[in-house]
Amino acid sequence: MTCTSPASKCPYRSPEAVSHAIKDIIQDKIVCELGCAEGDNMVFMSRYAKKVFGVELDSERYKHAQERNLNVVVKNYRDDTIPDADVYYFWPNLPDRDNEFLVDKIMSNKNFKGTIIIGGDCGFPPDPPSLNRCISKFGGEIKEVPFNEGDGARQSGTFLLAIITA
Repeated sequence: MTCTSPASKCPYRSPEAVSHAIKDIIQDKIVCELGCAEGDNMVFMSRYAKKVFGVELDSERYKHAQERNLNVVVKNYRDDTIPDADVYYFWPNLPDRDNEFLVDKIMSNKNFKGTIIIGGDCGFPPDPPSLNRCISKFGGEIKEVPFNEGDGARQSGTFLLAIITA
């Protein structure tokens, strides 16, 4: 895997290019974003998905998502039940702690027959190894998504997606 995002330029949210890169996976599906923050990615994914909803722990971020009229609930995805969906997307702040845990939790629902997409940034050292561990353990593929969203907080580089199908 070739990573081109230096640590000083990692995006603070999933780049818009991600939703376009996964459009065939989420097309006409029910998508749940775990740790959706203010909901930027939910807005992007809603262009393709049948329904998008989010789970967010941080009440301030939840408030911003609500102000945008997004379908978000306040829950702790580690402790609470995860709502049913066809596709799950997440990019946790603590990938070494959460990535495998969340895939295990989702896959423990024997009725789940969908796709799990885990985001990662080349410039954030825990992300690439954590994504590779998930692919080794659960199968799937790593997809590289180049993005260019200008200067400032929304930078350019390569975003990573681990795509796991149940």
